[in-house]
Amino acid sequence: MFFLPAADKNAPGRDPNKNRDVICPKNSDGTSWAGKYGNPRTTTVPEISASDKMSCDEFAYASSYNSGGMPGGIIGGMNPVTSGDKCVQTYATRATQGEWHLYDDERLAGPTWSEVCGRSAMSGWINSTSMGGAFSSGFSGKYRLLDKDPYWVDFPEFGHCDASKATVTCTVPKP
Repeated sequence: MFFLPAADKNAPGRDPNKNRDVICPKNSDGTSWAGKYGNPRTTTVPEISASDKMSCDEFAYASSYNSGGMPGGIIGGMNPVTSGDKCVQTYATRATQGEWHLYDDERLAGPTWSEVCGRSAMSGWINSTSMGGAFSSGFSGKYRLLDKDPYWVDFPEFGHCDASKATVTCTVPKP
């Protein structure tokens, strides 16, 4: 992936939040896309955060040139889409304490696996604490990433996935 820092530190002057807004737009009343359109089976965690609501999460990260929300052409986006509707659509539910499952949103057309982005409805608390600002304030600063610097994202857990069938299944080993 290629890092997109804050607007005042990247060549095109693009605010990474604008990338997020393409994939996870706010509704006209300012509420989250997930709150209105997310799968109703999405799990929130009000026992941890009383104000927890459904949230929209995107991949590739908004702070990257790989984001589907990053325009192509002279701006340099690598996977531009016009809307998060063009992404793989998923939602997250809690199976048991500490165990979460990501499901295809079957209310919509199934993925073709040619999509260049993903959008998921999930707990706002999970979304905002999963990396805890680790990427924007931790990882990118620790490794002194600058505009367009390459970095590798690895999800070894997905090495145990079988995508050869209509339903993708993954067995993620516990640490």
